[in-house]
Amino acid sequence: MYEKFGNFDSVEEINGCAGKLLKDGKNEEVRKLAEENGITEWFTDSYIAGETEELTDWMNAAIGKLDVEAGGHKDRYVPVQPVADYLKSLCIEEQFARRVRRRTKSMEACMAYVEERTGKLVKEGTTCIPDLTVFRWARDYFMEEGAGK
Repeated sequence: MYEKFGNFDSVEEINGCAGKLLKDGKNEEVRKLAEENGITEWFTDSYIAGETEELTDWMNAAIGKLDVEAGGHKDRYVPVQPVADYLKSLCIEEQFARRVRRRTKSMEACMAYVEERTGKLVKEGTTCIPDLTVFRWARDYFMEEGAGK
């Protein structure tokens, strides 16, 4: 998932890396960096052409991370895509986008947290868990401090 450049903790780290690559004329490496972080081709082309000063912003860096990580997730009990879509809608708020971008947080761990909570309720006899409950758990995972939950 983050094989070449690693999992960046902030938009400043992504843009700093992109800036160094661009300065060195390594446009294809900028493209690889963007792809690895889920940054759209349109933003990448604009950046390489000098139409923008930065490769990405907080919102798009967080959305890109969610897209990349959701794409690598294997669904178990709760489908990842609706959860990822909900979380992406929250990325318009910079505080949330910053939390998503942390390297200590991931969609895989988020989904494990959601599925753990879901499993507990199912064991207690709950047969239907509302989508909004699952979405709240996912949001809470990213908003909590620390590396774990």
